[in-house]
Amino acid sequence: MRSVLLVVATALVWLVAGIAGALGGWMWWAVAALPTAALLAAPIPLFKLSGGRTWPTWVAYGFVFVLLLTAYAAPGDWYMRAAGSRVTATVRAAACMETSQDRCLYHYTLHDPAGAPLPGVFRDTVEYEYGAPIDVVVDPRGLLAPRLAADLDSRVFDVLTLVAFAGFAATVAAAHLVGRRALPPARAHR
Repeated sequence: MRSVLLVVATALVWLVAGIAGALGGWMWWAVAALPTAALLAAPIPLFKLSGGRTWPTWVAYGFVFVLLLTAYAAPGDWYMRAAGSRVTATVRAAACMETSQDRCLYHYTLHDPAGAPLPGVFRDTVEYEYGAPIDVVVDPRGLLAPRLAADLDSRVFDVLTLVAFAGFAATVAAAHLVGRRALPPARAHR
């Protein structure tokens, strides 16, 4: 039962971290910090579950690091695929925010084909000219910023998430089985 709870709890903190990360903004990144820490701690119980063996914890950490990377992409992508609307937007304004590598992270204001501004700020490292058309997916509720349609067509993060969760669950199951073998046989009560 503890094994199943560990896998379910890991999936839930992964989802919460991903949703908070997708919403963006400093407040939501602060909210994402706790589930991110919980996700990083998920392999630790495997030491006890496996009867004191360390290998399940180390193997699980590999899968957890992949889950950490996918947490900030996959849930937002799933939401935008399900609820978003594809629009050919037009660039109306751009601002460069310099990164630590002296590169620009552009913040774009986009307008729909009718000329109305789209909700949210579109960010990209690619420089688009004023008036350039961009195929994006827009959140009709305005919760998430527009995303490139081509990025949502890719299923790379979906596959990585599935493989990482399957690997983590298999490691938890293996730790459970190894831990059960390590237990002394139960004595009959008289």
